Amino acid sequence: MSLGVLFPGQGSQSIGMLKDLKSSYSIVSEVFEEASDLLSFDLWKITKNGPESKINDTEFTQPIMLCAAFSIWKIWNEEGGDSPIYIAGHSFGEYTALCASGSLKFKDAIKLVKKRAECMKNAPKGKMSAIIGIDFHKLKQLHEENTLSEVSIANINAPGQIVISGTEEGVSQLSELALSNKAKRVIPIPVSVAAHSSLMIDQSKVFKDFVDKVKISDLTIPVVNNVDVKCEINEALIKDALVRQLYSPVRWVETIEYMEQEGVDFMLELGPGKVLTSFNKRIDNSIKSISVSDSNSLESALETLGNL
Repeated sequence: MSLGVLFPGQGSQSIGMLKDLKSSYSIVSEVFEEASDLLSFDLWKITKNGPESKINDTEFTQPIMLCAAFSIWKIWNEEGGDSPIYIAGHSFGEYTALCASGSLKFKDAIKLVKKRAECMKNAPKGKMSAIIGIDFHKLKQLHEENTLSEVSIANINAPGQIVISGTEEGVSQLSELALSNKAKRVIPIPVSVAAHSSLMIDQSKVFKDFVDKVKISDLTIPVVNNVDVKCEINEALIKDALVRQLYSPVRWVETIEYMEQEGVDFMLELGPGKVLTSFNKRIDNSIKSISVSDSNSLESALETLGNL
């Protein structure tokens, strides 16, 4: 058995997550306290009590989700869980992946995602929508043929599940074209930032100046990046991929396919929710994939992988 570990991005958060793990593992408190000290606000209080408006605000969501997923990674290792041969993270989950690989210090990751969130909020306001039930190549063709410069394909999550991002007008135009070409439905995503779109290009330059000051060391486990579907080992190339990720699509389908081609035959999602596990089933129903988000799923995963 060859394991691949996946870390979720924004959208998997919920009030009260990790409550049972925190009562059993001091690691959770330690991780959240370290991040809270760095940011000067109580991340666990928001995680435990909300409100929804705060836990879903990208300024708080990104560091909270980094803490949550990294805590579960540390618990997995403390419990003697199998080591992966590849790691990947969806969107800002790539920062958790770099922490898990040993190349990015947790304190630096917290500072990076804080700055990333600031840059996203300072970019021009926009809109994101999920297009359900249309082929990626067909959507790409519609986008290119109609020269829609104010909208980008942001996330290729799974067959028939693609997220678009850009100005309100641009997203509406491409959504209408998709629906008229047999897309099943369009689901607006409740955010005001146009992540992974050209609206982020100017702010990516601000982010680059910040990223350049952070040290990224050698990876102990290869991390498949979102923008190129590559495992970079050069510090400058890793940083460049993080910067370009702000305005480039998350190529998630290709990421999972790459890991499979490289020998991964079991996928483990570590973090709140089961979003990536559900994507995996749509990408390749034969993929063995489970998620760990609480004590019960942790116990089940340790037992399942221990028996393989």
